[in-house]
Amino acid sequence: MLAPVVFRAPGRPDFSPLHVAPWVDEPDADQWPGLLKRLRGEWPCVPFGRCDRPADLPPSWEARTPSDAWGHGYASHHAWHWLDLVEPHALGLQIDLPADQDVQRLTRIVRAVPDAPALDIELRIHVRRPCTLPVALHPTLRLGTERVRLTLAHDGPGLTYPVTAEPGRSRAAVDVRFDSLAAVPLAAGGAADFTSYPQPSSSEELMQLMQMRGPVTAHYVDAGWALTLDWDRALLPDLMLWVSHGGRLHPPWSGRHFALGLEPVNATFDLGRVARAPADHPLAVRTGLALKPDSPSVIRSRLSAQPSEASA
Repeated sequence: MLAPVVFRAPGRPDFSPLHVAPWVDEPDADQWPGLLKRLRGEWPCVPFGRCDRPADLPPSWEARTPSDAWGHGYASHHAWHWLDLVEPHALGLQIDLPADQDVQRLTRIVRAVPDAPALDIELRIHVRRPCTLPVALHPTLRLGTERVRLTLAHDGPGLTYPVTAEPGRSRAAVDVRFDSLAAVPLAAGGAADFTSYPQPSSSEELMQLMQMRGPVTAHYVDAGWALTLDWDRALLPDLMLWVSHGGRLHPPWSGRHFALGLEPVNATFDLGRVARAPADHPLAVRTGLALKPDSPSVIRSRLSAQPSEASA
């Protein structure tokens, strides 16, 4: 997991937009599973998705059985090893997966751009056998009291989660389509602007925007910086949003977790490992990446920061 990351520019305060969960340095952090105890920043999920089927998922969502119990994939929970790279300004990591997994190996290269506050990130996926897997990148940004505004564009529909993302805490209406992230229908009626943070109340939301037209930018208005996420949309065409706005009350979340996941995906929400969407659902076509053992699949992304004028 990549964080914290500090971006710098002459005459500007340092900018550290990637999230670090508030419990990671607490004495009892080791009681949580690997993904949770170090939760932060940006990491790859291969295969992407949860391994527990929501109890209230409609029967029209055909049940699937995940190949293992590692939510967001084995590599999200286990240690990677460093690669001895000869190129400057780069870090390399690799993990070999157990022999029963379709995925054989993941390799990750993070390159600092020499002349700009930016990182180029490369993920290589090696598989043992032909397979189609839901895949996602998982950049997660910090939220708090400062103002953050998103700018993005998508050609397909926006979709809310098919069940309540966090019972008793989520605000978005269930299983609806919307045209703009600035007007997402609410369960209580009306609509909310999920391009603007902080939100007026605590909640936990999952949404997916189909057919992203370009990169997404998070403007940290008070800091005078913006962070742009760009990626290979031919491989990961959609963007899943995880709005974790103090909505989870059980430990270790405890109502204190404020973060925004901006997750490039080729998947059906985070459900592709446990369910298949009905044929008439827009995400029925998002079955994942077709992977082949004869050559690795390479996914490239960039995190770039831009100084901007802080506003009142």
